Amino acid sequence: MQAIVLVGGEGTRLRPLTYGTPKPMVPILGVPFLARTVERLYKAGIRDVIFPA
Repeated sequence: MQAIVLVGGEGTRLRPLTYGTPKPMVPILGVPFLARTVERLYKAGIRDVIFPA
């Protein structure tokens, strides 16, 4: 199974958190949001992930 994770956008609604950090890399409780997403996909058995920018 494949997953597509959308990682584009400027993150204007998350400012000032996104001034120096891309939106997917904003830490949530010390862990980047994208890392949490990939971890959950991995636990669900998904190994093929596409990140269109």
